[in-house]
Amino acid sequence: MVQIHVLGPMTVFDEESEPVVLAPKPRRLLALLAVNADRAVSVNSLMQELWGSNPPRTATATIQTYIGQVRRTLAEALRTSVAEVADEILITEGSSYVLSTSRVALDIAEYELLAAAGSTAVQCGDFVRGSDLLGQAVALWRGPVLVNVEAGELLSARIVHLDESLLCAEEHRIYADLQRGAHHTLVPELTELTARHPLHENFHRHLMLALYRCGRRAESLAVMRRLRTRLVEELGLEPSPFLIQMEQDILRGEPSLDGPRLGAPDRGSARHRERSAVQSLVHRLPRSAMQPTG
Repeated sequence: MVQIHVLGPMTVFDEESEPVVLAPKPRRLLALLAVNADRAVSVNSLMQELWGSNPPRTATATIQTYIGQVRRTLAEALRTSVAEVADEILITEGSSYVLSTSRVALDIAEYELLAAAGSTAVQCGDFVRGSDLLGQAVALWRGPVLVNVEAGELLSARIVHLDESLLCAEEHRIYADLQRGAHHTLVPELTELTARHPLHENFHRHLMLALYRCGRRAESLAVMRRLRTRLVEELGLEPSPFLIQMEQDILRGEPSLDGPRLGAPDRGSARHRERSAVQSLVHRLPRSAMQPTG
């Protein structure tokens, strides 16, 4: 099976896990097909990605040439024929092409399944499992998406979508860890995340809560002061009401801010109440993704 990684530098590996070389334009074309795996990508979309609004007169023929190069590369990687690749992997559907995942392993596909299963677990109150699945999803990222591909309009939009998805996965995993009492381990990570995303209010809120639960109330309030200063100076905005409320709760030592102890059981046996909703997604994961971490 060929492996294609896009969550970081785009890399194609053959069946022996050796990297495969592709020229820049065919690699860019394959990248667009990979982030839309199992979905038809029209020739017009490929033209838009490669040349924007000014494709050359030979654009259609050039795309066919690039598709041929990608098929030959995949055939060599799979030790099979170009005809088989055209029939089963990089398939022509009318005026579109589809990259099938039948014999291609994509990190983005594994990430999306893990992130969806983890988010479902968190929503069901199964915070330990949700944190584990989301942690596995985030761990698949090896850097900025497609960092070695010159992205056009369509790839750029998909990259933005994936970057936002990563932030959501990180936020949901941190929420799950806070709910299960792992605040001590979160402070270094949240300190880094708030530095990288200085206007992300939820990361700041999570850091405030983690610090407060660690007995560091003064530092927790200092996070709010820094955020307020930045919001006012850069955007002319005050923090959101939920942050202001948290600041007030911290000042008066609101008991509801106290968290559970690490390892405490989930309240209400949420694991058993909602197990089926999570399993419907988890059963679709690759076997390797289900191995316990750590």
